[in-house]
Amino acid sequence: MRRSISPFRRHQKGSMLIVSVFTITALAALGAALMQINWSQSDTTTREVLGTRAWFAANSGTEMAMTKLFPLQESVDDVRVADCAGITAEEPISFSVSGLKGCSVSVTCEVIGENELAQYHIESKGECGSGHLKVVRVQESWAKELTL
Repeated sequence: MRRSISPFRRHQKGSMLIVSVFTITALAALGAALMQINWSQSDTTTREVLGTRAWFAANSGTEMAMTKLFPLQESVDDVRVADCAGITAEEPISFSVSGLKGCSVSVTCEVIGENELAQYHIESKGECGSGHLKVVRVQESWAKELTL
């Protein structure tokens, strides 16, 4: 016994192929978009982490400069504020501690007004990462010498 094809099914020949191609194309585009979102999210997270590390590197540079300017072991009567010459380095300082490995800091110091009240302008630039993922953070600090 032979089955006859209904007139309705004759008009649908090949439409399943078109629907399949459209579905596969739509799913491929959706997959590509999800991969792009995932990559973008990963890139953003990496930049945030490097930015935080660069900020801490710059902060460490500022603290090093302040400690050299105002030594901690001196008593108040013996404090003689150092000059900026020993603080500004020719080359960036690299860190070896695990949290700042791969980061460096450049510190500049400038004396403003060397009269009775000397003011110090310290700028610390922390850098982490390399290439298109290089992140730089700059901190600026002001300090002044008080005469007692």
